[in-house]
Amino acid sequence: MRQLCIATLFLLLFAGNAMARDSRPVDFAYGIPLHTVGTEAMYQFTLPDVVYRSVTRSDLGDLCIFNRQGEVVPFTLSHISTPPANHGARELTLFPVSGSRLQETGSVSLLVKKGDGGSLVSVQTAAPGTRSSRIAAYLLDAAALKVPLKDLTLDWEEQPEGTVTKLRVEGSDNLEDWTLLVPAAVLIDLRYGDHRLERRIIDLNGSMMKYYRISSAAETDLPKFRTAAAHLSPAAAELPRHWTRVTAAPRSNRTGDYLFTTSGLMPVDRVRVQLPQENTLIQASFFSRPTENDPWKQGPTILLYRLRIRGETLTSPDVVLPVSSDRYRLMRVDQAGGGIGKGLPQIELGWLPARILFLARGEGPFQLAFGSGNPGRCAPGDSTLFRQFSDQQKERYIAGTALAGTLVPLAGKAALRKPFLPYDTKTIVLWSLLLLGVATLAWMALHLHRQLNFTKKGNEQ
Repeated sequence: MRQLCIATLFLLLFAGNAMARDSRPVDFAYGIPLHTVGTEAMYQFTLPDVVYRSVTRSDLGDLCIFNRQGEVVPFTLSHISTPPANHGARELTLFPVSGSRLQETGSVSLLVKKGDGGSLVSVQTAAPGTRSSRIAAYLLDAAALKVPLKDLTLDWEEQPEGTVTKLRVEGSDNLEDWTLLVPAAVLIDLRYGDHRLERRIIDLNGSMMKYYRISSAAETDLPKFRTAAAHLSPAAAELPRHWTRVTAAPRSNRTGDYLFTTSGLMPVDRVRVQLPQENTLIQASFFSRPTENDPWKQGPTILLYRLRIRGETLTSPDVVLPVSSDRYRLMRVDQAGGGIGKGLPQIELGWLPARILFLARGEGPFQLAFGSGNPGRCAPGDSTLFRQFSDQQKERYIAGTALAGTLVPLAGKAALRKPFLPYDTKTIVLWSLLLLGVATLAWMALHLHRQLNFTKKGNEQ
């Protein structure tokens, strides 16, 4: 019994020492120095792409931030989310402007009547000789909107042969001085069998004008627009996505399957496909999985195209995917549409990198360390505390910006290998308790066996 107690005490002391041990920079494969300016209490930076190529956990659990003395400093991760595509739609009033098709719309004199707040009540062509059955432009009234516009969505009367038009968009605050915002936006509405190609959105990139003018960017008639809806820009500007090109390889045992692998654990939420040949129209499904042995998880099924119509090359927009760090991906092309033809598709994957906010505790310079096969070595701080402070002090305090330096090796690739026996604190404690329980049961069974034998011998005597 005494030996059992000594062994139990040894296990608990070993577990306690492991729990007390702090992470060190040498526990990680690589490091990146963080350059800070000033004496701010907190700094933030965007996670470099090289980090995603070296971490071993999709939740970024194998990274840590150290100060000059090698002490862990509190930090939190912030994953940027994509705002809804239709954020705050507002319908705008359309005013058609008659004139010659080839006439510059800027030379058309207008008689404009405004109401309260600068809103348009009526618009008429004022110069003699300019009245025509053709519509030269459309004026859109956005005077009542006091926020930037993300884009415009237009609806028009359908044509039997379909619609392909190139438009220009200008903006003004006084209906006299116009600024070119979009030189050539292609809108389409075409049918192909059971499929329909539509592009009705014009990106305005956060423009904030009272009035907008839509005219033809080519010598063609304008569609007869019925409605125009403006989508308001989100309150927080979206960070630009990072993109990486991957190589697609045809699957040997199935026609129309194309495999590609990411170079790291990026939180991919977009895929951009460039088809190899013009006049290709296909339907494709996307799949992903974390490892080669896992089953495929199905994503969206999307219409992809690359068409040359009336002198314009039309390509399908970026495909929206569920956010995932899966490294193995598959694009399956429905062969009913004739496949993609000769060549391989060019594929790019896009993601929004995470941001890190850390406390400048201790002396700098600070260092981001990442890449470790040992799980749970450096847990991030409580994001709730950071968020509470930010909400309370957002009008008085803004975190400083840290600049990420050049990658430096720490323990190298050896730190990326998973140990034969895991020794993170949680595993140590669990194994210690399990061994203690097994040893206790074994001792109780042995003690009971000895008592039974002793009683049996006493009865025989």
